[in-house]
Amino acid sequence: MNSEKIFITALHYEEKIRDLYLSAVKSIDDERGKAIFKALAEDEQSHVDFLKHSLEVLKSDGRIKRVDLESSIPPKDLYKDRIEKMQKTIPDQMFGDVKRVLSSALKLEIETSEFYEDACNKTEGTIREIFERLLEIERRHEDLVQIELDHVSNYGYWFNFMEIDMEHG
Repeated sequence: MNSEKIFITALHYEEKIRDLYLSAVKSIDDERGKAIFKALAEDEQSHVDFLKHSLEVLKSDGRIKRVDLESSIPPKDLYKDRIEKMQKTIPDQMFGDVKRVLSSALKLEIETSEFYEDACNKTEGTIREIFERLLEIERRHEDLVQIELDHVSNYGYWFNFMEIDMEHG
């Protein structure tokens, strides 16, 4: 698969998920929910900006330089210790249609991660490094969205582990 086509497809994924998060920021009543969706939208916007820039570079001289893509969403292991604190601060009732948004977001994040994983397998060098980093960031998004969805859905899961298992572990 040619690099330009991969970047164009990646751009479509990023714009789609960014737009979902921006829409959620406008429609969700809960301030904590708004803040989470805003942070995710900003991350996705940085990916959109990066991919647009990369496409321009590819079209002009075909060489993309390695850059450090950042994320405001930390890796899951950095906030595991805060599980108990977070559980106490998450409202029992989140207003708006948070569950629907989170379900849609999780589906899109998984699809995007799968695309990036496939892109990693079809590219090499700097372009592969870029898609590996984007994959890492999207997996962080998946983790965060899954955590929020589990809480809102009251499945009894936290960080993809049954709470009861953690207590009797």
